[in-house]
Amino acid sequence: MSKDESGKKGRGLSLISAIVWFLAAIVLFVLFIVNQRKIASNLKATGFFNRLFGKTPSFVENADVTIDNSADKNDVEPGDGVEIELMGQAASSKPGVISQNEAATLIEGSQTPPASSSESENKESENQAEKKSETPIKNEVPSYMNLKLFFMVINPDGSISRKEVTREMKKSQSPLVDAVKALITGPISEEERKGCTSLVSNGTRLLGASVKDGVATLNFSAEFEFNQWGIEGLRGQLQQIVFTATAFPTVESVQFLIDGEKKDYLGSEGVWIGTPLNRSSF
Repeated sequence: MSKDESGKKGRGLSLISAIVWFLAAIVLFVLFIVNQRKIASNLKATGFFNRLFGKTPSFVENADVTIDNSADKNDVEPGDGVEIELMGQAASSKPGVISQNEAATLIEGSQTPPASSSESENKESENQAEKKSETPIKNEVPSYMNLKLFFMVINPDGSISRKEVTREMKKSQSPLVDAVKALITGPISEEERKGCTSLVSNGTRLLGASVKDGVATLNFSAEFEFNQWGIEGLRGQLQQIVFTATAFPTVESVQFLIDGEKKDYLGSEGVWIGTPLNRSSF
């Protein structure tokens, strides 16, 4: 091969390489334009520029940090809000549902004089005919759901870290209430073997729960304010509940109430709960 031909071949390869790099640059530029918010958000969250150059560009610094938590979401919705106990009175889980005492009062007030013997015989024959036509009720096997719960682990050096577990529970109309009550009760033996513990204050009761516009409002008893582990315990219990509640697909944040009252700070340590808290709050 002559020198001329070798040179031409080399220039041809260089040209092809330059074209490939140019096309790759265009593709990267288009991808950046399309996903610039997400990319800038990730760069800001990871502190890439600050670690590499010691300074973060303004377009990254001003980006809104978005966290994709779709991978650790439950497969079920949080369900209907349930007022468990409020101001010392038990409330119905849904409007229009009455208690057993209310039902008994209504029944007593609606009693009518006894029917005649002929009317009684007719009613008895009708009841027997209805019973014959009834089909036997099959015993339904209870269905279950997997709920993501967040407990805490106390490390050998005394630091505290979050631990996610998945627990199988019976299906209900209020999975969010079930999940929060599970945190209050604490880890089961299998979870304890993994080092899990609950930092929720002793004696805490969930008084009410509701979800609206992505905010879960959880009403706790006064015991929730006082934690034996101090400020770290208060932060830990808030973190447990926020991460567990936001594992439901329609819950983005949690507004805490104490005995039905909205407070700015939790306990004497002064942990902020005046606004809804989300995962980025910790």
